[in-house]
Amino acid sequence: MVRITQILNLPPETLNRTLLLGGPGIGKTEITEQYARELAKKEGRTFVDLDLLDERAAHKLAEDCEGYFVYLRVAAPHIFPEDVSIPKPLASGDVIDFLTPVRLKILSKCRGLFFIDEMTNVKRADQRVFFYSLVQEGKAGWSWRLSPDVIVVLAGNPPSMSVDAEPLPAPLLNRLTVLNVEPPTVDEWCAYMDRRYGDAWERAVCEFLKEGPSFLFEPPKEPEGLEAYPTPRSWTRLAVQLHILGGIKADEDLVAEVVYGNVGRATGSRFLNFYMSRIPKEFFRKASRAVEKV
Repeated sequence: MVRITQILNLPPETLNRTLLLGGPGIGKTEITEQYARELAKKEGRTFVDLDLLDERAAHKLAEDCEGYFVYLRVAAPHIFPEDVSIPKPLASGDVIDFLTPVRLKILSKCRGLFFIDEMTNVKRADQRVFFYSLVQEGKAGWSWRLSPDVIVVLAGNPPSMSVDAEPLPAPLLNRLTVLNVEPPTVDEWCAYMDRRYGDAWERAVCEFLKEGPSFLFEPPKEPEGLEAYPTPRSWTRLAVQLHILGGIKADEDLVAEVVYGNVGRATGSRFLNFYMSRIPKEFFRKASRAVEKV
């Protein structure tokens, strides 16, 4: 196993055609985008998230992407073979050509990183076969081919941690470097929160996790249910929400439910006990009842 943050140290040639296999919420998407941003900076290129471009800017970039580094994240279950090459009759009437969506056209010309998420959630057989040639040759459909300057990274969850996840076909696995990844350390998570949110998050979460690092990621025993559970992603959400709730002096019952709704009751009760013991008592209007519940 490697920590997800260690991906940042890999050279592009090694990361290319890699499947990041790990639990939900540990930061696979965040790290991959961070990798793309840092690589763009290292190469002196302007980073562009293709999801944030309007159509006019996308068409302009498709014509000239010199000096840019493009990034596109897509969920694998949302990619269908028929989406890549769209048939269009030519004027002669007896032949057709194939059109390519503008963002895929950009990926056929530019330097960048193509992140294919939720790979283990693909159900349709034709979708799975579609990824064989895309991963191995960078080719899909009749007319679309990835630029050789594009890094392809895939991610997925083990079936033991996601009810939607399924094992991948052996021919596809054989085309990939499979890296089993685990969560970041608590210090790495806290540094990420500082970098991403500045002062707009509740630092008590970091202090709590430093005292109990095992609480950072506790996957559920069953792959489906209705109880929340702690992951770096859910702690991130909770830390931001607590900062907002603290600013409006929210009722302690609401605070407790937000905590439980993000990290579950078992871990949430431990965190609440820690959290309530370190903040001003006037934050709560009925603190004694909240402590009793914990």
